[in-house]
Amino acid sequence: MEMFSARRARADARRYRRRGLDARARRLVGAIQAAVPLSGASVLEIGAGVGSVSLELLRRGAARATIVEASPHAAVEARTLAQEAGVQDRLEIVVADYAAMEKDGRSYDVVVLDRVVCCYPDWRGLLAPAVAAAWRALAMTYPRDVWWARGMIGALNLLQALIRRRFRAFVHPPAAMQEELRRGGVVPQRAARVGPWELVIAPRR
Repeated sequence: MEMFSARRARADARRYRRRGLDARARRLVGAIQAAVPLSGASVLEIGAGVGSVSLELLRRGAARATIVEASPHAAVEARTLAQEAGVQDRLEIVVADYAAMEKDGRSYDVVVLDRVVCCYPDWRGLLAPAVAAAWRALAMTYPRDVWWARGMIGALNLLQALIRRRFRAFVHPPAAMQEELRRGGVVPQRAARVGPWELVIAPRR
């Protein structure tokens, strides 16, 4: 069975149409808007799902956005949502695993990783090229390193094993990830905590 299935992508898109962004994503978009002037900005969203964060940034003034999403099902829904919002000409959709794909050397005003670093066992292989692509700032969310968040991730992974899915989630050390950001020339600043998620904005020095 597939974790990021067509059924899940349709459900995510339907939820966004009905309710808009959830609390975590709303706080993330607000933090990005407070840190970076969005008018005319370019956005790269890695592991974008159905693209809801990028769509909101486009609505708030970003000039263009590129989303890189490994699930073709999510990419289909993102394309449909962009057409419904009238921003399809400003949104580029790339179906690929960002950590594994060949990079084109482009930089973006804002790079976004919302709930994606926890999907990778090798978080350095994901973060290093993401930081390099961030011209003004990088924004990310990841699970908090506290016992109850670890318990939630552990329960999720147990469920995945029981239903024979290969997907596993990870709680990576925040201090090590933030040090990787600093090495890349951005300065991590905690923007908020929403439930099990920590939100970080990292402007470039």
